[in-house]
Amino acid sequence: MATTLTQKERSNISKIPLLSYQELDILHALRGFCAFYVVIFHAKFILWSGGAEYLKIFPRTTWNPAQYIFFAIDMLSSAGYEMVVFFFVLSGFFIRYAQLRKHRPTLQFYLNRVVRIYPPYLFSLLLGGIIIIYLARIHPKLLTTAPGRELNAGLLGAWHDLQSLTVGELGRALVFLRPGSEFFGYNGVYWSLLPEALFYSLVPLAFWRVRYYYAISAACYAFGMVAAAIHIKSGPIGDFLFLYNGYFALGVGLYDVVAAQPSWLGTFRRIKGIWLALVIPILFFLLIGAAGMHFRALSGSLASLLAVMSVSVLLAGRVSRQNALVRIFHEIGIFSFSLYLYHFPLLILSYAGLVALTGDLVNYGRYYWLGIPLVTTGCFLLYYITERQAIRFFRGT
Repeated sequence: MATTLTQKERSNISKIPLLSYQELDILHALRGFCAFYVVIFHAKFILWSGGAEYLKIFPRTTWNPAQYIFFAIDMLSSAGYEMVVFFFVLSGFFIRYAQLRKHRPTLQFYLNRVVRIYPPYLFSLLLGGIIIIYLARIHPKLLTTAPGRELNAGLLGAWHDLQSLTVGELGRALVFLRPGSEFFGYNGVYWSLLPEALFYSLVPLAFWRVRYYYAISAACYAFGMVAAAIHIKSGPIGDFLFLYNGYFALGVGLYDVVAAQPSWLGTFRRIKGIWLALVIPILFFLLIGAAGMHFRALSGSLASLLAVMSVSVLLAGRVSRQNALVRIFHEIGIFSFSLYLYHFPLLILSYAGLVALTGDLVNYGRYYWLGIPLVTTGCFLLYYITERQAIRFFRGT
Protein backbone atom coordinates (compact mmCIF):
# COMPACT_ATOMS: atom_id res chain seq x y z
CA MET A 1 0.00 0.00 0.00
CA ALA A 2 1.22 3.50 -0.71
CA THR A 3 2.51 5.42 2.28
CA THR A 4 1.08 8.75 1.06
CA LEU A 5 -2.47 9.77 0.25
CA THR A 6 -3.68 10.86 -3.18
CA GLN A 7 -5.46 14.20 -3.56
CA LYS A 8 -8.81 12.40 -3.86
CA GLU A 9 -8.19 10.46 -0.65
CA ARG A 10 -7.24 13.65 1.20
CA SER A 11 -10.44 15.25 -0.06
CA ASN A 12 -12.54 12.35 1.23
CA ILE A 13 -10.88 12.52 4.64
CA SER A 14 -11.38 16.29 4.86
CA LYS A 15 -15.14 15.74 4.71
CA ILE A 16 -14.98 14.31 8.24
CA PRO A 17 -14.76 17.20 10.74
CA LEU A 18 -12.06 16.90 13.39
CA LEU A 19 -13.18 17.00 16.98
CA SER A 20 -10.81 18.74 19.38
CA TYR A 21 -8.76 16.97 22.02
CA GLN A 22 -10.55 19.05 24.66
CA GLU A 23 -13.89 17.67 23.49
CA LEU A 24 -12.68 14.07 23.58
CA ASP A 25 -10.64 14.32 26.78
CA ILE A 26 -13.62 13.35 28.94
CA LEU A 27 -13.78 9.97 27.17
CA HIS A 28 -10.58 8.90 28.92
CA ALA A 29 -12.82 8.40 31.94
CA LEU A 30 -14.45 5.54 30.04
CA ARG A 31 -11.04 3.98 29.41
CA GLY A 32 -10.35 4.17 33.12
CA PHE A 33 -13.72 2.71 34.01
CA CYS A 34 -13.28 -0.28 31.67
CA ALA A 35 -9.76 -1.07 32.89
CA PHE A 36 -10.71 -0.70 36.56
CA TYR A 37 -13.80 -2.85 36.08
CA VAL A 38 -11.65 -5.63 34.62
CA VAL A 39 -9.34 -5.36 37.66
CA ILE A 40 -12.33 -5.94 39.96
CA PHE A 41 -13.53 -8.84 37.80
CA HIS A 42 -10.16 -10.59 38.00
CA ALA A 43 -9.66 -9.73 41.67
CA LYS A 44 -12.81 -11.70 42.48
CA PHE A 45 -11.51 -14.69 40.54
CA ILE A 46 -8.08 -14.65 42.19
CA LEU A 47 -8.74 -13.42 45.73
CA TRP A 48 -12.30 -14.58 46.37
CA SER A 49 -14.16 -17.82 45.76
CA GLY A 50 -17.56 -16.46 44.83
CA GLY A 51 -20.48 -17.41 42.66
CA ALA A 52 -21.59 -21.04 42.75
CA GLU A 53 -18.73 -22.08 45.06
CA TYR A 54 -19.70 -19.42 47.57
CA LEU A 55 -23.33 -20.52 47.50
CA LYS A 56 -22.33 -24.11 48.30
CA ILE A 57 -20.57 -23.05 51.47
CA PHE A 58 -23.00 -20.28 52.41
CA PRO A 59 -26.50 -21.24 51.16
CA ARG A 60 -28.92 -18.37 50.77
CA THR A 61 -31.19 -19.78 53.46
CA THR A 62 -28.60 -18.67 56.01
CA TRP A 63 -28.16 -15.12 54.69
CA ASN A 64 -29.14 -11.92 56.43
CA PRO A 65 -30.09 -8.76 54.46
CA ALA A 66 -26.52 -7.42 54.49
CA GLN A 67 -25.23 -10.59 52.82
CA TYR A 68 -27.75 -10.18 50.00
CA ILE A 69 -26.56 -6.62 49.48
CA PHE A 70 -22.89 -7.58 49.48
CA PHE A 71 -23.45 -10.46 47.06
CA ALA A 72 -25.44 -8.21 44.72
CA ILE A 73 -22.52 -5.75 44.73
CA ASP A 74 -20.15 -8.64 43.96
CA MET A 75 -22.22 -9.66 40.95
CA LEU A 76 -22.20 -6.15 39.47
CA SER A 77 -18.60 -6.73 38.40
CA SER A 78 -19.22 -10.01 36.58
CA ALA A 79 -18.95 -8.67 33.02
CA GLY A 80 -15.19 -8.56 32.51
CA TYR A 81 -15.33 -9.84 28.92
CA GLU A 82 -18.00 -7.30 28.08
CA MET A 83 -15.90 -4.41 29.37
CA VAL A 84 -13.15 -5.50 26.99
CA VAL A 85 -15.69 -5.29 24.16
CA PHE A 86 -16.58 -1.80 25.42
CA PHE A 87 -12.87 -0.97 25.25
CA PHE A 88 -12.65 -2.28 21.66
CA VAL A 89 -15.32 0.24 20.64
CA LEU A 90 -13.39 3.03 22.38
CA SER A 91 -10.18 1.91 20.67
CA GLY A 92 -11.76 2.12 17.22
CA PHE A 93 -13.14 5.58 18.06
CA PHE A 94 -9.80 6.97 19.24
CA ILE A 95 -7.75 5.44 16.42
CA ARG A 96 -10.09 7.01 13.87
CA TYR A 97 -9.67 10.38 15.58
CA ALA A 98 -5.88 10.02 15.80
CA GLN A 99 -5.49 9.14 12.12
CA LEU A 100 -7.73 12.01 11.02
CA ARG A 101 -5.95 14.47 13.29
CA LYS A 102 -2.50 13.46 12.09
CA HIS A 103 -2.38 11.00 9.23
CA ARG A 104 0.50 8.59 9.61
CA PRO A 105 1.82 6.68 6.61
CA THR A 106 1.60 2.92 6.97
CA LEU A 107 5.08 2.22 8.33
CA GLN A 108 4.96 5.19 10.68
CA PHE A 109 1.56 4.08 11.98
CA TYR A 110 2.83 0.56 12.67
CA LEU A 111 5.94 1.91 14.39
CA ASN A 112 3.80 4.13 16.59
CA ARG A 113 1.67 1.18 17.66
CA VAL A 114 4.73 -0.99 18.37
CA VAL A 115 6.25 1.76 20.53
CA ARG A 116 3.01 2.18 22.50
CA ILE A 117 2.33 -1.52 23.02
CA TYR A 118 5.56 -3.49 23.28
CA PRO A 119 7.61 -1.83 26.07
CA PRO A 120 4.91 -2.35 28.74
CA TYR A 121 3.89 -5.67 27.21
CA LEU A 122 7.43 -7.07 27.32
CA PHE A 123 7.81 -5.90 30.89
CA SER A 124 4.53 -7.60 31.80
CA LEU A 125 5.83 -10.85 30.29
CA LEU A 126 8.95 -10.55 32.42
CA LEU A 127 6.94 -9.68 35.52
CA GLY A 128 4.53 -12.57 35.00
CA GLY A 129 7.35 -15.07 34.49
CA ILE A 130 9.22 -13.88 37.58
CA ILE A 131 6.09 -14.17 39.74
CA ILE A 132 5.39 -17.71 38.52
CA ILE A 133 8.99 -18.69 39.33
CA TYR A 134 8.65 -17.01 42.74
CA LEU A 135 5.49 -19.00 43.49
CA ALA A 136 7.11 -22.26 42.42
CA ARG A 137 10.15 -21.63 44.65
CA ILE A 138 8.58 -19.97 47.69
CA HIS A 139 4.90 -20.97 47.64
CA PRO A 140 4.79 -24.32 45.78
CA LYS A 141 1.55 -25.39 47.48
CA LEU A 142 -0.29 -22.80 45.41
CA LEU A 143 0.56 -24.72 42.23
CA THR A 144 -1.75 -27.69 42.56
CA THR A 145 -4.89 -29.30 41.24
CA ALA A 146 -5.85 -30.51 44.73
CA PRO A 147 -8.49 -27.85 45.58
CA GLY A 148 -10.18 -28.43 42.21
CA ARG A 149 -9.92 -24.71 41.59
CA GLU A 150 -9.18 -23.25 38.16
CA LEU A 151 -6.76 -20.67 39.57
CA ASN A 152 -4.40 -23.14 41.22
CA ALA A 153 -4.50 -25.58 38.31
CA GLY A 154 -3.80 -22.70 35.94
CA LEU A 155 -0.80 -21.58 37.98
CA LEU A 156 0.54 -25.12 37.87
CA GLY A 157 0.04 -25.27 34.11
CA ALA A 158 1.80 -21.92 33.68
CA TRP A 159 4.78 -23.21 35.69
CA HIS A 160 5.01 -26.36 33.55
CA ASP A 161 4.84 -24.23 30.39
CA LEU A 162 7.56 -21.94 31.67
CA GLN A 163 9.86 -24.85 32.48
CA SER A 164 9.55 -26.26 28.96
CA LEU A 165 9.50 -22.92 27.14
CA THR A 166 10.99 -23.07 23.64
CA VAL A 167 12.01 -20.35 21.22
CA GLY A 168 8.93 -21.08 19.14
CA GLU A 169 6.62 -20.79 22.13
CA LEU A 170 8.30 -17.56 23.18
CA GLY A 171 7.71 -16.28 19.66
CA ARG A 172 4.01 -17.10 20.02
CA ALA A 173 3.90 -15.12 23.25
CA LEU A 174 5.51 -12.16 21.49
CA VAL A 175 2.65 -12.08 18.97
CA PHE A 176 -0.01 -12.43 21.69
CA LEU A 177 -0.73 -16.12 21.13
CA ARG A 178 -1.05 -18.72 23.87
CA PRO A 179 2.37 -20.46 23.91
CA GLY A 180 1.26 -23.51 25.90
CA SER A 181 -1.66 -24.63 28.02
CA GLU A 182 -1.84 -21.13 29.54
CA PHE A 183 -0.90 -17.60 28.52
CA PHE A 184 2.64 -16.65 29.48
CA GLY A 185 2.85 -16.01 33.22
CA TYR A 186 -0.81 -17.02 33.55
CA ASN A 187 -1.86 -13.52 32.52
CA GLY A 188 -5.42 -13.92 31.32
CA VAL A 189 -5.69 -10.45 29.82
CA TYR A 190 -3.37 -11.30 26.92
CA TRP A 191 -6.20 -12.82 24.89
CA SER A 192 -7.49 -9.35 23.95
CA LEU A 193 -4.15 -8.07 22.65
CA LEU A 194 -4.33 -10.18 19.49
CA PRO A 195 -7.64 -8.62 18.30
CA GLU A 196 -6.16 -5.18 19.05
CA ALA A 197 -3.02 -5.98 17.04
CA LEU A 198 -5.03 -7.40 14.13
CA PHE A 199 -7.21 -4.29 14.07
CA TYR A 200 -4.14 -2.05 14.01
CA SER A 201 -2.73 -4.09 11.13
CA LEU A 202 -5.91 -3.33 9.15
CA VAL A 203 -6.14 0.38 9.92
CA PRO A 204 -4.09 1.81 7.00
CA LEU A 205 -6.02 -0.23 4.44
CA ALA A 206 -9.40 0.07 6.21
CA PHE A 207 -9.23 3.85 6.55
CA TRP A 208 -8.02 4.15 2.95
CA ARG A 209 -11.44 2.90 1.82
CA VAL A 210 -13.45 3.26 4.99
CA ARG A 211 -16.90 2.75 3.43
CA TYR A 212 -15.83 -0.64 2.12
CA TYR A 213 -14.44 -1.41 5.56
CA TYR A 214 -17.80 -0.64 7.16
CA ALA A 215 -19.70 -2.83 4.67
CA ILE A 216 -17.31 -5.77 4.94
CA SER A 217 -17.21 -5.50 8.74
CA ALA A 218 -21.01 -5.51 8.98
CA ALA A 219 -21.27 -8.53 6.69
CA CYS A 220 -18.57 -10.43 8.61
CA TYR A 221 -20.18 -9.63 11.95
CA ALA A 222 -23.58 -10.85 10.72
CA PHE A 223 -21.97 -14.07 9.54
CA GLY A 224 -20.24 -14.40 12.90
CA MET A 225 -23.55 -14.12 14.76
CA VAL A 226 -25.01 -16.90 12.62
CA ALA A 227 -21.89 -19.03 13.11
CA ALA A 228 -22.08 -18.54 16.88
CA ALA A 229 -25.75 -19.53 16.90
CA ILE A 230 -24.96 -22.86 15.22
CA HIS A 231 -21.75 -23.32 17.26
CA ILE A 232 -19.19 -23.00 14.46
CA LYS A 233 -15.70 -22.34 15.84
CA SER A 234 -13.29 -20.29 13.74
CA GLY A 235 -10.05 -19.87 15.72
CA PRO A 236 -8.31 -16.62 16.76
CA ILE A 237 -8.18 -15.07 13.29
CA GLY A 238 -11.77 -16.02 12.54
CA ASP A 239 -12.88 -14.66 15.92
CA PHE A 240 -11.36 -11.32 15.00
CA LEU A 241 -12.81 -11.19 11.49
CA PHE A 242 -16.30 -12.35 12.40
CA LEU A 243 -16.69 -10.90 15.88
CA TYR A 244 -14.18 -8.50 17.42
CA ASN A 245 -13.52 -6.45 14.31
CA GLY A 246 -17.19 -5.55 14.33
CA TYR A 247 -16.75 -3.78 17.66
CA PHE A 248 -13.71 -1.85 16.45
CA ALA A 249 -15.56 -0.89 13.27
CA LEU A 250 -18.49 0.34 15.36
CA GLY A 251 -16.12 2.66 17.22
CA VAL A 252 -14.62 3.94 13.98
CA GLY A 253 -18.08 4.59 12.55
CA LEU A 254 -19.23 6.23 15.77
CA TYR A 255 -16.51 8.84 15.42
CA ASP A 256 -17.59 9.61 11.85
CA VAL A 257 -21.22 9.95 12.93
CA VAL A 258 -20.46 12.10 15.97
CA ALA A 259 -18.09 14.37 14.02
CA ALA A 260 -20.06 14.69 10.78
CA GLN A 261 -23.63 14.63 12.08
CA PRO A 262 -24.25 17.36 14.69
CA SER A 263 -27.82 16.11 15.03
CA TRP A 264 -26.51 12.92 16.68
CA LEU A 265 -25.24 14.66 19.81
CA GLY A 266 -28.09 17.14 19.52
CA THR A 267 -30.51 14.28 20.07
CA PHE A 268 -28.71 13.24 23.25
CA ARG A 269 -28.75 16.84 24.47
CA ARG A 270 -32.52 16.98 24.08
CA ILE A 271 -33.30 13.71 25.82
CA LYS A 272 -34.57 14.27 29.34
CA GLY A 273 -32.05 13.33 32.00
CA ILE A 274 -34.52 11.03 33.74
CA TRP A 275 -34.69 8.82 30.65
CA LEU A 276 -30.92 8.56 30.39
CA ALA A 277 -30.77 7.81 34.11
CA LEU A 278 -33.20 4.93 33.53
CA VAL A 279 -32.04 3.53 30.19
CA ILE A 280 -28.31 3.30 30.88
CA PRO A 281 -28.64 1.41 34.21
CA ILE A 282 -31.25 -0.92 32.67
CA LEU A 283 -28.89 -1.60 29.78
CA PHE A 284 -26.07 -2.26 32.25
CA PHE A 285 -28.18 -4.72 34.29
CA LEU A 286 -29.22 -6.53 31.11
CA LEU A 287 -25.54 -6.75 30.26
CA ILE A 288 -24.78 -8.28 33.66
CA GLY A 289 -27.56 -10.81 33.16
CA ALA A 290 -26.34 -11.84 29.71
CA ALA A 291 -22.80 -12.11 31.04
CA GLY A 292 -24.01 -14.33 33.87
CA MET A 293 -25.64 -16.65 31.34
CA HIS A 294 -22.40 -16.68 29.28
CA PHE A 295 -24.41 -15.61 26.23
CA ARG A 296 -21.58 -13.65 24.64
CA ALA A 297 -23.31 -12.90 21.36
CA LEU A 298 -25.94 -10.96 23.30
CA SER A 299 -23.69 -9.57 26.02
CA GLY A 300 -21.14 -8.33 23.47
CA SER A 301 -23.87 -6.54 21.53
CA LEU A 302 -25.20 -4.97 24.74
CA ALA A 303 -21.67 -3.87 25.72
CA SER A 304 -21.13 -2.22 22.34
CA LEU A 305 -24.51 -0.47 22.60
CA LEU A 306 -23.62 0.72 26.10
CA ALA A 307 -20.32 2.05 24.73
CA VAL A 308 -22.07 4.01 21.99
CA MET A 309 -24.52 5.52 24.47
CA SER A 310 -21.83 6.35 27.03
CA VAL A 311 -19.61 8.08 24.47
CA SER A 312 -22.57 10.04 23.11
CA VAL A 313 -23.84 11.09 26.53
CA LEU A 314 -20.42 12.35 27.64
CA LEU A 315 -19.72 14.20 24.39
CA ALA A 316 -23.18 15.74 24.53
CA GLY A 317 -22.20 17.30 27.85
CA ARG A 318 -24.84 15.48 29.90
CA VAL A 319 -22.28 14.68 32.62
CA SER A 320 -20.11 17.40 34.11
CA ARG A 321 -16.37 17.12 33.62
CA GLN A 322 -16.10 18.05 37.30
CA ASN A 323 -18.16 15.04 38.35
CA ALA A 324 -16.18 13.19 41.02
CA LEU A 325 -16.41 9.78 39.31
CA VAL A 326 -15.49 11.26 35.94
CA ARG A 327 -12.42 12.88 37.44
CA ILE A 328 -11.33 9.70 39.25
CA PHE A 329 -11.78 7.45 36.23
CA HIS A 330 -10.14 10.04 33.98
CA GLU A 331 -6.99 9.81 36.11
CA ILE A 332 -7.14 6.03 35.95
CA GLY A 333 -7.62 6.27 32.19
CA ILE A 334 -4.19 7.88 31.87
CA PHE A 335 -2.50 4.62 32.89
CA SER A 336 -5.29 2.26 31.80
CA PHE A 337 -3.06 0.18 29.49
CA SER A 338 -0.51 -0.45 32.23
CA LEU A 339 -3.33 -1.17 34.67
CA TYR A 340 -4.74 -3.68 32.23
CA LEU A 341 -1.41 -5.44 31.62
CA TYR A 342 0.03 -5.53 35.12
CA HIS A 343 -2.94 -6.09 37.39
CA PHE A 344 -3.20 -9.84 36.82
CA PRO A 345 0.35 -10.76 37.94
CA LEU A 346 0.09 -8.34 40.86
CA LEU A 347 -3.20 -9.95 41.91
CA ILE A 348 -1.49 -13.36 41.78
CA LEU A 349 1.26 -11.99 44.01
CA SER A 350 -1.44 -10.65 46.35
CA TYR A 351 -3.00 -14.11 46.41
CA ALA A 352 0.31 -15.59 47.53
CA GLY A 353 0.42 -13.07 50.37
CA LEU A 354 -3.19 -13.82 51.30
CA VAL A 355 -2.53 -17.56 51.48
CA ALA A 356 0.59 -16.94 53.58
CA LEU A 357 -1.45 -14.83 56.03
CA THR A 358 -4.55 -17.05 56.26
CA GLY A 359 -3.10 -20.48 55.54
CA ASP A 360 -6.07 -21.21 53.23
CA LEU A 361 -5.77 -21.92 49.51
CA VAL A 362 -9.44 -21.06 49.03
CA ASN A 363 -10.83 -17.90 50.63
CA TYR A 364 -14.47 -16.91 50.95
CA GLY A 365 -13.87 -13.59 52.66
CA ARG A 366 -14.07 -10.53 50.43
CA TYR A 367 -10.37 -9.79 50.59
CA TYR A 368 -10.47 -8.61 47.00
CA TRP A 369 -11.95 -5.33 48.24
CA LEU A 370 -8.61 -4.68 49.95
CA GLY A 371 -6.48 -6.02 47.10
CA ILE A 372 -7.95 -3.75 44.42
CA PRO A 373 -6.57 -0.41 45.70
CA LEU A 374 -3.17 -1.96 46.43
CA VAL A 375 -2.88 -3.49 42.96
CA THR A 376 -4.13 -0.32 41.27
CA THR A 377 -1.48 1.69 43.09
CA GLY A 378 1.18 -0.84 42.07
CA CYS A 379 0.12 -0.59 38.43
CA PHE A 380 0.30 3.20 38.62
CA LEU A 381 3.90 2.99 39.82
CA LEU A 382 4.78 0.50 37.08
CA TYR A 383 3.22 2.84 34.54
CA TYR A 384 5.67 5.56 35.53
CA ILE A 385 8.58 3.14 35.39
CA THR A 386 7.73 1.52 32.06
CA GLU A 387 5.02 2.86 29.77
CA ARG A 388 5.46 6.56 30.48
CA GLN A 389 9.25 6.40 30.25
CA ALA A 390 9.08 4.48 26.96
CA ILE A 391 6.71 7.06 25.44
CA ARG A 392 8.89 9.94 26.58
CA PHE A 393 12.02 8.24 25.24
CA PHE A 394 10.61 7.54 21.79
CA ARG A 395 9.15 11.05 21.59
CA GLY A 396 12.56 12.44 22.45
CA THR A 397 11.32 14.35 25.51
